[in-house]
Amino acid sequence: MENIFLFIFLFVILEVFELWWQKAPTLYEILENIYRYYQKSIFLVFLLHPTIYLSIYLMMISGYNIWTQIVFGLKLSDIALKLMFVKKFFLDQEQIDIQTKMMLSMKVENWMLYMGVVFYPLCLYMGFIN
Repeated sequence: MENIFLFIFLFVILEVFELWWQKAPTLYEILENIYRYYQKSIFLVFLLHPTIYLSIYLMMISGYNIWTQIVFGLKLSDIALKLMFVKKFFLDQEQIDIQTKMMLSMKVENWMLYMGVVFYPLCLYMGFIN
């Protein structure tokens, strides 16, 4: 049981690290932060998302519990969506329609950024107590 809390604490620390390097006032600036590392190497972007690797490990040691699969799926879709937007807006230089521009220029509240720090560990805890 102590190991579970250690893994969850480690997950929270790594999630805060991910927030730290991506943090920006708007979604577009978050994508710019990701693109800055993407220009150096796409592998660097994957290395800067350490919770995906920890979620794979936790999923395996939990016996592929549904809660840990949810965390892994959400983390994977989060990274894929961010990379898709980076490719679309920065690499392909596609024209951004007005609705998307408005969405990307909206201010991101701090509580929105920290939802993952609360949600993911709760899901992991649910997965390990079953």
